[in-house]
Amino acid sequence: MKFRNISDLQDEDLRETPFEFLIMKLNDICLVTLNRKFKDLDLTINQANFLVVINTEECLPQSYISQLLNIRGGSVTKALKRLEAKDLVEIIPNPENKSKNIVKITDKGRKVTLEFKKTITEIENEIFLDYSEDEKEKLKIMLRDLSKKYLELNKTP
Repeated sequence: MKFRNISDLQDEDLRETPFEFLIMKLNDICLVTLNRKFKDLDLTINQANFLVVINTEECLPQSYISQLLNIRGGSVTKALKRLEAKDLVEIIPNPENKSKNIVKITDKGRKVTLEFKKTITEIENEIFLDYSEDEKEKLKIMLRDLSKKYLELNKTP
């Protein structure tokens, strides 16, 4: 089986293609597309993911953000500093433990997050134009369930 792109696969090729490969290639395509769309917002998809997580609460411990995004502490610190330099988040010492930080989203960060979510919705509406709401919902449920099963594989006995 030879092909250059996932979109070149014929139906018969899908039977031989590992599911993990399809997911990884779809992820690659999504990242490239979203990073292009977010260029106007001066935002990468990774930065947008941080903002979405941070925007869920008034403030979050930096360590919790690291856990949620499954990213090491040092990488989280670097990413948050970039967001802070853009005035999208504020990093402050935790009053209960000065060695740890709390992250708050700024008003500008909230505005950018709303723009990001609007862009995502527009893309999804275009991508799923030929699918019913029921098909979209079933796909989301399947992806969530697959995610759970992969997480279970990572648990140590």
